[in-house]
Amino acid sequence: MLTRRQLGLAATAAAAGSPLAKPAIAQGARGTVVMAQQAQPPSLDAQVTTAQASRNINLHVYETLFARDEAGNPKPDLAEGVDISADGLTYRFSLRDARFHNGKRLTSADVKASLLRYGRVGGSAFIMQPVEAIDTPDAKTVVVRLKEPSPGFIAGISSPRAPCAIIPEEEAGKDASRIEVIGTGPFRFVEFRPDSHVRLTRFSDYVQNTVYQGMDGFAGRKVANVENLMIRFVPEGGARTAGLQAGEIQILEAIAVPAAQRLRNDRNLAMHEMMPWSFQTLMLNHVMPPMDNPVFRRALQAALDLEEIMAISTDGLYRMTHGWQHPGTEFFAGDVGRPLYNINSKDRARALLREAGYRNEEIILLGDSSFSNHQATIVTAAEQLRAVGINVKVVITDWPTAFSQRTQRTGWHLWALMLGIEPYEGPYGVVGFFSGHAPVQHARDEVIEDCQRRLTTSLSAEERKKAVSDFQARMYDQAIAIKCGDVGIVQATRASVRDYKPYRIPRMWGISLA
Repeated sequence: MLTRRQLGLAATAAAAGSPLAKPAIAQGARGTVVMAQQAQPPSLDAQVTTAQASRNINLHVYETLFARDEAGNPKPDLAEGVDISADGLTYRFSLRDARFHNGKRLTSADVKASLLRYGRVGGSAFIMQPVEAIDTPDAKTVVVRLKEPSPGFIAGISSPRAPCAIIPEEEAGKDASRIEVIGTGPFRFVEFRPDSHVRLTRFSDYVQNTVYQGMDGFAGRKVANVENLMIRFVPEGGARTAGLQAGEIQILEAIAVPAAQRLRNDRNLAMHEMMPWSFQTLMLNHVMPPMDNPVFRRALQAALDLEEIMAISTDGLYRMTHGWQHPGTEFFAGDVGRPLYNINSKDRARALLREAGYRNEEIILLGDSSFSNHQATIVTAAEQLRAVGINVKVVITDWPTAFSQRTQRTGWHLWALMLGIEPYEGPYGVVGFFSGHAPVQHARDEVIEDCQRRLTTSLSAEERKKAVSDFQARMYDQAIAIKCGDVGIVQATRASVRDYKPYRIPRMWGISLA
């Protein structure tokens, strides 16, 4: 028997099989908005890439069955809602009216093919592992049957990290990054010029989700009030800021905090602060001695002045929070672990070093120069660790090299990382970062593995929350990794851009030009 869960919205008046709803008409849509971002997208196949540079573009072109709202909670997007069986094994999705950029009407066959493709090539393909079968009883209904309960299934298919984008059935048989760029979103793809830009244009036949009254994260109403979007790739931050000041660029995905402070009184510009944007963390390699000794890891935990690290690495845009979930969210674990956060005691650190039997072994701190806060975090932490007698070697590379090195079991002890999209999504990505076949610390922790199992399989919401609380307790008790604090970000626009609301990406729907 199917039971209604609170994962749908009020039903629309249109019944399945009714004529396609009228497209969203943006009265007076005009002009071109130029947005500048640091990097070029590695792919415009939304399913396969986790890159922020791709998300900035792809989430205007593609849509998903469920998407995240302003607070990061799953809400219907291409689905009207979902019925979940009492045993958690059957998900029945009803589809709203939608049309692809090639003119084709969305059907359940497209959804089935897209979900199956995601299981083959998706950047988070593991979310499809519990799926046993997908049925399409009619053109407006998709039934997903699971082998075992997966309470995080809706969270997974609503994630913007590597979106489970719905594409035409005829594209779904293609390999990763070989598809035509065709979605159902409010903007359609026009061109991609490497090392220059991507151009999108308003999709005049976009079918609005009329249940929503306004914007709501990556769900909600998506009214395109501008005709064209130009996303330029400008690696150098100073050049991006200069382009904004000159009026050549209307929106920046991010602006350096000092530049934002300097320009905050410029009447031609507007600064949009977001807090939190990400965690600042120090990841620890548990298989490189002496980091395999939890007492040594606790010595590092005690030695660090995390507020100094945050103040220096963020230019002041930070908050001191210990949680491995953001405060105010469903899975925030309260004060669990707080006494072990930001201990900042040299005496305690030295005592723990003696207890650990530390013999002046060299400790390699790995950072990168591509992200200034990563480098500043490593350099500041190195000085603090030297102050308690730890023999530190700092290695600074570019981001691709550092990211590749951290996958190795040797060559590093401590690595600086901003963890952004995972905590935004909720607990599944965060706990998963430290569990499974390739945990970031390179050594399985059976307590964390049990937390991951309970989180991903329990049908009890309270048990899932308890699993996250136990995970956080273990992170602090065993010093699995070190959370420094929460990092903010500033997005910037010209004052001529109206109704801009900062979010995980610069959203181009809902805005207009004065």
